[in-house]
Amino acid sequence: MGRKRELFRVHIVRKGIVRNGSETATCAITELTSQGIGLSTDLRAVQGDRLDLTFDLTDRHRITCTLLVTHVATPRLGGCIAAISTEHQQQLTRYIEAHAAINLTVF
Repeated sequence: MGRKRELFRVHIVRKGIVRNGSETATCAITELTSQGIGLSTDLRAVQGDRLDLTFDLTDRHRITCTLLVTHVATPRLGGCIAAISTEHQQQLTRYIEAHAAINLTVF
């Protein structure tokens, strides 16, 4: 059975660096969940690749993680976070929760 997608996705635009083995390229982070990331890049990747990714979530928080590619539609790709430090996971989770709280508030 496949992985279930997260209920709440944050659509953002953040520049980052992505590496696949010895190849490195810039990327644009386009979607976040607490367990996955969507991005756009010229870097070649296929389903199952493990990409090293670094991007500034905020002015104060840089995220570094490993992404397991689950889908590719060049130049877009996405996947689940395969490795991330506890601190970076907490920063990502807090950011998503804060974004959800702001956007789901009824006026």
